[in-house]
Parts: sequence; structure tokens; C-alpha cells
Amino acid sequence: MLDEEKTSDAVTLPSHISDPFSLALYPEDYWSRAEDRKCFQTDESKVKIECIDVDSEGQVLPHTITSFDQLCDYSSKSSTAPGGLRIIAIPQVNSWRPLKVTSRMARRIVEITSASSEVLELFLSFHQKIGELEKAYSSAPMFKSTDHTFEVGYIFKYAFPKTGPDGLASWVVRQTGVYQKYDRDTNHSTWIFLHPSTDCPFQRRLREDLGSADQCAKFRQHPFLIHNMLFSTYFPNWRAYLAHHQAQVLPMSPAGLADRVNDELEDNYRRLDFVRSIEYSCAPLQPIFQSLTKTFNTLARANDFLGDRDAPAMRQLLDNYHSHVDAYSQSALILQTQTARAAQILSDAISFKISMTAQAQTDYMLDLTVATSDDAKTVRVITVVTLIYLPSTFMATLLGMNSFFEMDPESHNVVVSPQFWIWVVCSVPLTLATVSYWWFFRWKRHQKAVKEQNLLIEGV
Repeated sequence: MLDEEKTSDAVTLPSHISDPFSLALYPEDYWSRAEDRKCFQTDESKVKIECIDVDSEGQVLPHTITSFDQLCDYSSKSSTAPGGLRIIAIPQVNSWRPLKVTSRMARRIVEITSASSEVLELFLSFHQKIGELEKAYSSAPMFKSTDHTFEVGYIFKYAFPKTGPDGLASWVVRQTGVYQKYDRDTNHSTWIFLHPSTDCPFQRRLREDLGSADQCAKFRQHPFLIHNMLFSTYFPNWRAYLAHHQAQVLPMSPAGLADRVNDELEDNYRRLDFVRSIEYSCAPLQPIFQSLTKTFNTLARANDFLGDRDAPAMRQLLDNYHSHVDAYSQSALILQTQTARAAQILSDAISFKISMTAQAQTDYMLDLTVATSDDAKTVRVITVVTLIYLPSTFMATLLGMNSFFEMDPESHNVVVSPQFWIWVVCSVPLTLATVSYWWFFRWKRHQKAVKEQNLLIEGV
């Protein structure tokens, strides 16, 4: 009876959940996300997968798969021979395009390799892009182990040289997805590589080294050496990447910016935009280096799983990679500081230039105001003089001077008319009235201004 109660209380997992402790508990959700992100090809004619099998005797069997039928045929013939290797390489057309595999074929590959559903997290990082999305994102390294097997998966991001359309050399950040499943009982490793291009340097080197009997034997003997090949191919590029950007920032250093204040605003704006672009390129470095550190830690855990005689050597190698990551991280911090300082100095130079321009405009307006004031005074003097002369001029025009002056026909002398007093009596009062009228209204305006100023002072 007690056994029946225990059986009834036990939790029965749904049939679609194979591993209750899996990070990807619902794999179909990951496949749906991969479809939404356009991680896979929809046209099977664009498929190209490279498979390399190494048997227990070291014989290398390469395969190129371009269809689902070929993949099924490969899966039926290939075997996980003891001491062998199985390598499946899936490239992208380029780093902004989907993987060269269909969704159905990707599902089949996961089935062939018996990979855990966590491997789907790697596929999500390789999708069609319209910009530099997730440049700083590196999926967390995955490690799972049982008594006989372990699985490792991670995204390895690295710097890669690239020649632009203008022929100038530049650097980009690319990524390679890595999945490994190792069976300790059979000493067999299964690898899945997701590459950013069809013929990348690492895949070429791996193909060449597998063609060497000695190197192939080393890969079969120690399952972690292929990781080191990947790191050795791309990891040193970070130093050149940092040096390239530092060389671009150095001309913008404080010493180089001393004379930027006198440069044109357009030139400084262009320099600031250039420095900001470098600052943007350096922003993802710290998260990437932290992800690399986590990857090395994960590989160290997997290395402890082996417990063979080469494990200490691998541990030392991973420790050395740790040291280099720390050095690159410190260099990246210095580069980010230099870039931020150069951007700030350029911003200050632009602000100072704008302030100088505004000050020059203010000085010009002040000079213009003073000149206008002087002109106004001159106009007022002319106006007053005109007002004084206007009445008499008006009267002279009105009455005509012939009424007050005449030429003596006999002596030819000018004779003043006895009515000249009329002009004096009319002109003088009219002049006084005009000047008084102007002075009165000027006094009234002044009194009004004084009164408003006093009210303003009292209000304050």
C-alpha cells in the first residue's frame, strides 16, 4: 500500500522533456526563436556542410553535404569509432547572413550527435542581421557531465582584419560557435563548429592538420587540443586590434589637440565623430573579455574531468590564456579612457570655439550699437537745428522775400521794406513754439521713464 502511495506521489515528466535539469527545458521554443531570427536557410540549394570523420586508425574521411538526403546517408554510414573524431562544420555565407543549413538539417545534426538541447543556444547567435546587433553578447559557456561523458559549448569572439571598400585596412569582431561532446570510455570526440564564413582560417588549419598523421594522432590523444588551435588562430589578434585603434586615437591626444581651438567647427565635428566611432567600437570589449574568462574557466572544469597525464599541461595553458585576457582587458580600459578624454577635449574645443564666435558677435553688436548711438546723436542735432531754422524758412517761403527786400532802380541798392517786422514777429514766436513743443514732449517721456524705474525699484 505504501509503495502505491509513493508511486502516485512521484512526479511524471512530460514526454517532450528528456532532461529536467536542462537549461533548454523546452527545445521547441529555441527552434521557434531560431526560425524567427532567420538562423537557417530556407533554400536547400544554398546548403553546404563539411564533415570530417577520423577512425580509430587515424584515417581521415572528409564529406561535403549539400542536401538533407546526403546528410541522412552520412548519418547511416558514419560511426563513433573508439579513439576517433567527428567534426561537423556549418558556415555562414558571411557574418551577417544565416547558416548554410536548413532547420530540418540542423535538427538532424543534433540527433546524429546526440547533443544536449543547450547546443541550440549556439545556433541563436548566428542569424541574419541588418546591423551590428549583439556585438557585445557572447552566450554563456555551457558544461554538462555524466560519469562517462562531458559536453562543452561556447561562443568564441575574436578580432579579425578586414579590407574596406576603399581599400583601407580595418578590424571587425567575429565569432565562432564551438560544441564538443567527449566520451571518456571510448575516447571519442564529436565537434560542431559554426563559422562566420565559408573558408575561415581556423577551418583551413584544422583540415590541414588532420591531414598530418602526427598532428591527427595528437588530436585523438588529447580531446582539448582543437580548442587550443582555435584560440591560437584568433586570440593574438586582440593585441593588433587594440594597437590599431590606439594608433587612430593618438593624433587626437591632448598634445595633438592643443591647436584644435583655432580649427574650423566642421573639422572638429568630423574629428569628434571619428573619435566617437572608435569609442563605440571599444565599448563591447570588456563584456567580450569577461566571456572569454568564463570560457577558459569552463574548459578548466572539463579538463579536470579527464584526469589524465596531460591535464596539468592543459591547466597551465588555460592559466596563460587567463593572463593574456587580463592584459588585453587592461589595455582596453586604457584605450577607452584615452578615447573618452579625446572626445571630451574635442567637445570642449567645439564649445570654446562656439563661445568665441558668440563673443565676437556680441562685441560686433556692441560696436554697432555705439555707432548707432552716435548716429542718433548726430540725427538729433540735425533735427534740432532743422527745427530752429524751419519756422523762419517756412515764413520766408510763405511770404516770399520780395515783400521785404527790393532793389532801388536808381541806386541799385537793396532796400528793406518797412514791413520787415512782420517776418520777425512771425518767425521768432513760431521757432520758440516749435522748440518748446519738442522739449516738452521730451521732458514728459523722461519723467515717465523715471517714474516706471522708481516703481520697479520699489517693487523689488
